[in-house]
Amino acid sequence: MPLRFDQLDHKEFQDCTSVGMTEHEVVELAQAFRLYGFWRIDLDTGLYFATPDVFRIFEMDVTDGPLNLVEARARINPEDLPILMESFERTCSLKQSYHNIFRVRRGEDGWKFVRTVGKFRAKAGTSGEIVGITYEFFERLRTAAFSDEDE
Repeated sequence: MPLRFDQLDHKEFQDCTSVGMTEHEVVELAQAFRLYGFWRIDLDTGLYFATPDVFRIFEMDVTDGPLNLVEARARINPEDLPILMESFERTCSLKQSYHNIFRVRRGEDGWKFVRTVGKFRAKAGTSGEIVGITYEFFERLRTAAFSDEDE
């Protein structure tokens, strides 16, 4: 599978209140038709706290407290794990943002594409934390394609 490194284009913050929406409405709309989870990793403890949709994306039982990283890691495609781990390391050391598209096990014999966007966040008196969102990247839609070229 080809690997592509993108340069992040810093976008202007779009203030939803400028069009009369609340932040709650934005989150509600983003979550309306797909699993859309939020998470935080405490860098001092290594604990990964996540909303229920993150558990569902990884097809894990929703629990109180931190997500089991050993179980989650086992559900990530082994070919995708090194770049994902490198992203976490670079985010911590360079205090930056990142995004990855990677594969997570779907059922017993399939894979789904997931996108994670995260950023370093300073936290007084600690090494900081990484916060982010994770969602299924491709929706399960029926599609059709056509070509005018002769075979």
